[in-house]
Amino acid sequence: MRALLAIARADFLERVRTYAYLVTLATVLWLGYGTYSGFVTVSLDDHRGTLNSAWVGGMMALVVNTLLPLAGFYVIKNTIARDERTGVGQILATTPMTRATYTLGKALSNLALLGTIVALLALVALALQTVGAEDARFDPAVLLSPFVLVVLPAMAIVAALAVLFEAVPFLAGGVGNVLWSVLWAAGLALIIETAAAPADPSGMKVLIESMQQTARAQLPGYSGSFSLNIQPQPAAAAAFTWNGVTWTSAFLISRVAWLAVAVVIALGAALPFHRFDPARAGFAWRKRARGEHATPARERAPLRLPLPGGLVGAELRLLIGGIPRLWLFTGLGLWIASAFTPLAIARSALLPALWLWPILAWSGMGCREARYGTGGFLFSSPGALTRQLPAAFFAGVVLSIALGSAVGIRLLLAGEFTGLVAWCAGALFVPAMALALGLWSGSGKLFEVLYLFLWYIGPANRTAPLDFMGATLAGKAPHDGPAQPAFWIGATVVLLAASVVGRMRQLRG
Repeated sequence: MRALLAIARADFLERVRTYAYLVTLATVLWLGYGTYSGFVTVSLDDHRGTLNSAWVGGMMALVVNTLLPLAGFYVIKNTIARDERTGVGQILATTPMTRATYTLGKALSNLALLGTIVALLALVALALQTVGAEDARFDPAVLLSPFVLVVLPAMAIVAALAVLFEAVPFLAGGVGNVLWSVLWAAGLALIIETAAAPADPSGMKVLIESMQQTARAQLPGYSGSFSLNIQPQPAAAAAFTWNGVTWTSAFLISRVAWLAVAVVIALGAALPFHRFDPARAGFAWRKRARGEHATPARERAPLRLPLPGGLVGAELRLLIGGIPRLWLFTGLGLWIASAFTPLAIARSALLPALWLWPILAWSGMGCREARYGTGGFLFSSPGALTRQLPAAFFAGVVLSIALGSAVGIRLLLAGEFTGLVAWCAGALFVPAMALALGLWSGSGKLFEVLYLFLWYIGPANRTAPLDFMGATLAGKAPHDGPAQPAFWIGATVVLLAASVVGRMRQLRG
């Protein structure tokens, strides 16, 4: 137990000093302000609850359990990689510490980190109850109980899964990051639509059902809908009074059971954990354990694409050279579908899919030199700023244009010039974002995390202010479109300027 707590404490103290943690806290404060200002709302039809202790606590718990598992997962999914990079892991591997102690300690550290974020949001809820309450009666038990009973067990599951993803080799990188966003979106849909309250790991179902039951009793004509919105909403209709959940023994037992599941997941992560043995860091150790060769005698080579010459062509080769056949054929299938489906569907559904598909290719922009240690060669060569950097950006733009070309051409032929401008803004914005974030962070993870979050909240979830590709214009007249392409073009210019400043900083170094 002492070793377990020491691992968790040391890892927690190290990570609360990082910039990523500070950025997360700033985002949390923005989220709290958005809840206070009405930018983040919970609605049942067009109705909301009276701002009393129960509604503020329940609403904040729903917001936290919806968004923090996505953003928080990427904040905490780096603990094993950090120990390996800094050499701490190799030192720990020489001690009697077991793999189960290590993975459980890391999960506990992850939970502590997420717990501080949850505690900050609980303080925001207290402030919201004090400043903006419509009911002066203050009940701290009713306000804070959703954070303790609903949020913390859900965060324990996320903390354990982050360790498991790091311990499994093929989930430790970008593939795991993308897979988590898919699982998160699918899990939300299943929880809201089908899960029974005790079987819901997030705990949100019991809050939603209680709110819906109260709305049915107090609001004639209530249809049973429920939505969490992250964009400005029109003034709500008449509010109803929700006094919170009556916590049953079955629900409390289920929350303890989900905490036990988190412990089992953390212990299970010890099985694939390589314990910082280089021979076990990939798939090769499994093949050797079965008596197979590490490299098969005949292995299918990835598909090599004929690409143009010149510096842009060279950057394009680095971007997508050696691309697997499955990736190419899936992207080609999406492109063909975008060429023949109705334009509204192609723009609102297929274009977001096409511009999510190459996320792992884009994430290498700007950070490839740090990843492979080639910065010394690149930065000492002529044209590292004036030629190579623009070539890297245009290679990313070529990829985005190629994948979205069917939609862009159809917008042009249909005369939807507002949508075409939004499409152009997106084709430029995404590579600029990948280049700037990769160049400044030295890693593709920051782009993967922020882009997945922006992509899901914006185009995929049809939130107009965050729609950088014009997906929310589908089915609307050009003059009625909510997209803001001028903003995203301006953001592209800012990101490119940041890339130039970052490259100049590298050259000076």
